[in-house]
Amino acid sequence: MPNTFYYPTREGDQLTWFTNLQTKIPAYTAALEIGTGRQIKLSLTLNWLIWTWGTFLPSRRQDAPAAVAWRNQLATGTSDAATSVAPPAPGPVGTVAGVPYFGMLTWLFEEISRWKAAEGFNDNIGQSLAIVGGHQAAPDYSTISPLITAVASGGGVKIAWGWQGFGAFLDLCEICVDRGDGSGFRMLTFDSTPGYEDTTPYPAIPIKWTYKAIYRVKDHQVGQWSPEVFVIVGS
Repeated sequence: MPNTFYYPTREGDQLTWFTNLQTKIPAYTAALEIGTGRQIKLSLTLNWLIWTWGTFLPSRRQDAPAAVAWRNQLATGTSDAATSVAPPAPGPVGTVAGVPYFGMLTWLFEEISRWKAAEGFNDNIGQSLAIVGGHQAAPDYSTISPLITAVASGGGVKIAWGWQGFGAFLDLCEICVDRGDGSGFRMLTFDSTPGYEDTTPYPAIPIKWTYKAIYRVKDHQVGQWSPEVFVIVGS
């Protein structure tokens, strides 16, 4: 059984880890000898890390489909009175208080190492803050299967999936789609962060889109395909 590093490898799990640390650390500042100055810097650091992982990056990813669609219209689209010729503006993201600095995560790791040397540190605190690694058994690669759901929302299809606790042993989730056009299933994406949105434009008439997924390790599929899920899209 491998000994896992406490910092998650997946982006979505990292956001959860930051939030857990931000929520629980006030109860341990005395035990971990975190003075006022360090508390201020820690609060600044976690606020900016959470904003970057949870707001800034997702917003920029949501901007990408609109930017690509505009590029395609610019290249081959047909102009009419209803066509907007201006490039789409990035979505507003705001910011958090304080001035960020480069190396925030590096500083946080160094700070955590200092906490572990504090006289009041113990394993219960380490487990609560998720700053100690643990032992984990590998999944059964012959039987493991993703659990997925699909919901049509806001002009796209939101596909929810997760690692089922085995993110340390898996690399990607391969998601395939059958768009009901007689072509069968085709590869949609290789996703490394749980939760994916299919932004393919809806067809003009109602049709069933069906999704399935399977995990991958390196260049190979492992386990079994997920149960198929479907949504009805189109007007």
